[in-house]
Amino acid sequence: MKENGFTLIELLSVIFILCTVIVIAFESSTFFFRLQKQQSEIAKSTLEEGISLEIMRKDIEMAGFGLPWEMNGKEYEEARSDSNYTPDPSTFNDSPLSPPRAFVLSDNGNIEANSSDVLVIKSSFVAMNDIAKRWGYIDESGTYNPLSPEDSSSGYFVAIDSSRRLIDVNEVSSISPPQTGQIYFLFGIGKKIPRMPFNRVDYFLKRPSEGFPERCCPTTYELYRAVINHEDGKRNPQPILDCVKDFQVSFGLDTDSDGDIDLWTSEIPETASQIRAQVKQVRVFILVQEGSKDISFNFRGYISIGDSDTGELKRFIPDGEEIHYRWKLLKLVVNPVNLKPQIR
Repeated sequence: MKENGFTLIELLSVIFILCTVIVIAFESSTFFFRLQKQQSEIAKSTLEEGISLEIMRKDIEMAGFGLPWEMNGKEYEEARSDSNYTPDPSTFNDSPLSPPRAFVLSDNGNIEANSSDVLVIKSSFVAMNDIAKRWGYIDESGTYNPLSPEDSSSGYFVAIDSSRRLIDVNEVSSISPPQTGQIYFLFGIGKKIPRMPFNRVDYFLKRPSEGFPERCCPTTYELYRAVINHEDGKRNPQPILDCVKDFQVSFGLDTDSDGDIDLWTSEIPETASQIRAQVKQVRVFILVQEGSKDISFNFRGYISIGDSDTGELKRFIPDGEEIHYRWKLLKLVVNPVNLKPQIR
């Protein structure tokens, strides 16, 4: 007859079963925790990507807005030389007496950041201040007539005539009125005395000296948007997207003036008038990390940067730690709305 209680074997069996259940529960909870964290970071990244792309979209759409087409013998300064960047920001400057180009591109010239592109956009609109969002005209009486939602005439404006010739860069009250029957168009620049008759923003990849997110793959960079300061000609870089591996740009050109794109290229036309006449579309490709590192994940294959129209601009084959990250290609298609052929 069996006495009350459990044998050693029964106790060991129960303990084994309990341990197995605990291990399974722990592994399950760990898996779901990792999954939840991964999904949370993906959602956060998606939100950041949407905001960044919308900022870039607006800048590209407004490229050329308010730019003079003739300098009228007036010189200007642009970005200062800065050895902290490759390529140097001054390499994107136009000649002091030449009309500014709406776009300038360094194709794979950023050798310190995976030989990525650098995109420069020139427009009165791209500065992050409310004056840059104003435009209007003055008539022969010298009265400022706003055409934008903001109606204040404070700050510095670029004045050009109907042929887009530069007249002045000054406060409205200091701009001499046009002759009878004529008007000058005014485009806001900012509150500081302008060193150039436009605003300029540079897009590029760079690894920050500190504050780089730990979740980012060590071989990625920050995507920066940098406005050129008028007071000193230096870049004012602001990070807009984390964990970026590559940044590539292609232009759709109409080289035969029939209204249709006949060439996709990363070689931008040389002159301001050629850019106005030929650039019909800009496509931006951003290779970005999705979520955080997942040691259980192994990326296989490659990612082709580009599309069927632009062709393959670059090919990314993950290597080393990169295989434990998920990657995706962001694509931005923009038709600039402020480029028009030269009036002859």
